Amino acid sequence: MLPANYSRRFVLSCLAPIFIILCLFTSISHATPEYADRTKQGCLICHVQEDGGDLNDKGLEFSASGYVWPPEGGYRILGPIRKSVRFFIGSLHILAAFLWFGTILYVHLILRPAYAGRGLPKGEVVLGMVSMWIVGISGILLTVSRIRSISVLYSSPWGIVLSVKIAFYLIMIMSALYVVLFIGPKLKRGAGNPVDLKVEIFDPATLSACDGKEGRPVYIAYKDKVYDVGGLKLWKNGVHMKHSSGNDLTAFIAKAPHGDEKLEGLKIVGSYDAAMKPPKTFAQKAFYFIAYMNLVIVFCVLLTIAYWRWGL
Repeated sequence: MLPANYSRRFVLSCLAPIFIILCLFTSISHATPEYADRTKQGCLICHVQEDGGDLNDKGLEFSASGYVWPPEGGYRILGPIRKSVRFFIGSLHILAAFLWFGTILYVHLILRPAYAGRGLPKGEVVLGMVSMWIVGISGILLTVSRIRSISVLYSSPWGIVLSVKIAFYLIMIMSALYVVLFIGPKLKRGAGNPVDLKVEIFDPATLSACDGKEGRPVYIAYKDKVYDVGGLKLWKNGVHMKHSSGNDLTAFIAKAPHGDEKLEGLKIVGSYDAAMKPPKTFAQKAFYFIAYMNLVIVFCVLLTIAYWRWGL
């Protein structure tokens, strides 16, 4: 049986290209009597020929307006070259949005926000920020390529839905900047704070900070007791036989070639309670709130896009 994390990665890797392909081709449309029924207009209003085919200027404007009738003006009609450029920018826009939203869904649903509770992971931060700015810049270019006047954003149903989508984006980008610039450094400082040596009962989070790095103590837990192993040569830099300090090693010592006699004579610095949870700091609470808020916004954006594409 495959490990659970491998199965998740496999499923995500299979769904990713399917999602991208679907997004790339959702904008493709064909001549259909549906539009004539909806607008109560004849085919020649939008097409050069009676049986469909190429669009005239009114048809191009109708298409650019998101198929809202009557097209109230203000929409740009692009030639073949500009359409090709817009297609490239739109593809980049979708790819960046997929990476951005995919990072949010992966971190929030699979890893959970506690994953970043002691500092933001650099890889996810870089990927999210780069994708976020690409989405913003490409979104501006796509909007400018479609409308001539800013009034379209508040005077037409198509533009109002687009404005809602833009508002969601601005909320997400402001919250992301707040997390990266203010919350992230506080989380990192909290993770790097020296351990309170007066602690009598260690919880998993407190013990994990005793990893021997950057001058922090080298503690391990064994059978509900916490031992200081920093004086042992085999625990140099907080690592011994691929085992890291700051963890409960009860199960590992039971399988080791030696027993707990190696712990005899070591200083017991406190007891260990695996079920105890430390109180969250303000930075952690703010991060969790913003994390789940952005997760909700992601689904709101997806619903807005669906309505924008199929509901109008």
